[in-house]
Amino acid sequence: MNTVKIINPAAGKGKAVKEISDDCKYYVSKGVGDVERYVTQTLLKEPYTHFIICGGDGTINEAVNGVIAAGAGETAVLSAIGDGTGNDLLRYECGSDEPVRCDVIKFNDRYYINILNIGFDCTVVQKTEYYKKKPLITGSFAYICGVVNTFVGNYGLGITVKATKENGEEEIFDGEYMLCVAANARYYGGGFKPAPLADLTDGLIDVLLVRKVPRKRFPSVIAAYKKGEHMDKETGDVVERFKDIMTYRRCTKLSISGMESLCADGEISKCSSVQIEIVPKAVNFLFK
Repeated sequence: MNTVKIINPAAGKGKAVKEISDDCKYYVSKGVGDVERYVTQTLLKEPYTHFIICGGDGTINEAVNGVIAAGAGETAVLSAIGDGTGNDLLRYECGSDEPVRCDVIKFNDRYYINILNIGFDCTVVQKTEYYKKKPLITGSFAYICGVVNTFVGNYGLGITVKATKENGEEEIFDGEYMLCVAANARYYGGGFKPAPLADLTDGLIDVLLVRKVPRKRFPSVIAAYKKGEHMDKETGDVVERFKDIMTYRRCTKLSISGMESLCADGEISKCSSVQIEIVPKAVNFLFK
């Protein structure tokens, strides 16, 4: 199998550049969208290619979109070296030393493999971009700084969410929410765990809605949310003390409207509505 390292020189404050070596072919990306273009073009010529992503979640996202654009979901393999800011997809534990057939999620005309979020978290990501450019601030601490900054502003958002379950049943949620997460994997924001029950291979989207909470309650909510302790692994639902503010569903399709932007795999897009659906077993990913 053809093997290529993809180096994102902007990832992790330049950390990925150290992966440049002569042990295999490598490609240094030139800017936003270049990884997707390169992966697509390479796979159209050599569909059996293993791409080692030396970058973060955004670089992985571009590679995933490149694989799908080339129609090489069954032949290409992706893996990654955690050289980005958050490296959240790589926190996923799959228990296999072989490539795993992973689901991806389509949103409008794009795809993501990790998590899409709207509301508070999306604003936090925008603030985090500012902080992570500061010297000596790590990805996790930059995210925490973004949380604190967003917390002092207005963090409520009026949205409408329609979730379609596996059996075709539809539910509509309408109101003021602090955040909405549509997860394929489990982590984001440099180690926050909003979807501890998510499975990259189950053909389902894990959806979590959190209503706006008073500021005095926020610290206890965010502390549990960071560790994934808002979910009960035994019952597969929200723990009792958060049921008044959190709604959890597993679905195959989702539509959301009323926001101004969204964040998919750490990348911000301006968007007032989005259609989301699962694409089962779409890419091969090697977790190592």
